[in-house]
Amino acid sequence: MVSKIRDLIEQIHHEQELKRKSELKALQAQINPHFLYNTLDSIIWMSEMERNEEVVEMTSALARLFRISISRGREIITVKDELMHAESYLIIQKMRYREHFSYSIEVDPSLHGFPCLKIVLQPLVENSIYHGLKTVEYKGTIRIAAERRGEMIVLQVIDNGVGLNPEDFHKLIEQQYVGTGIASSGVGLHNVHERLRLYFGEDYGLECSVNESGHTVIGVRLPVKVTAAEEKG
Repeated sequence: MVSKIRDLIEQIHHEQELKRKSELKALQAQINPHFLYNTLDSIIWMSEMERNEEVVEMTSALARLFRISISRGREIITVKDELMHAESYLIIQKMRYREHFSYSIEVDPSLHGFPCLKIVLQPLVENSIYHGLKTVEYKGTIRIAAERRGEMIVLQVIDNGVGLNPEDFHKLIEQQYVGTGIASSGVGLHNVHERLRLYFGEDYGLECSVNESGHTVIGVRLPVKVTAAEEKG
């Protein structure tokens, strides 16, 4: 009887975890019509102004963004593809906001082949733009970096915006954040943190710090290796 009860508890726990993963996937899959509308509107405007090179660049970035988002249904992609997804988003937003910010991606190619849960960087970049840089009067910067810590890879989004202290950060990831970019209801800090913990365990997720320059650093903790179950999602 005790054994059956334990099995039942384990089955319920497993089903609840699958349900939460399914819910988070559904949120991740939603496309914010405002983001799509604004991007397409920018493409039309540039086309009317005969800025053909910019039309090609933004259209290519949008196509790349959606291609990697879909990833043939896979939840785990490579760090290289995740960086490409984030850069595609950055290209679109930089063209829309003109010279309001610049960006750089400084990740050692030796880390490109490691596994990464998809769509974890873009929400952090979105947070940097809308909550860190949008209201500042100086030119903002966003830098994407990465480091290896033993059996962990940490991807980092660093910005010189208004700043986010660790206390406020922890409040954000503990509540449902509603994004303003790609996802209409939840691919924000909270969603990313929950997805990482669900897929990889309590040791993984988001972290927040301030570097020596006073810039906000949001990190994504990932395992160096993933199991077959995690790969399938």
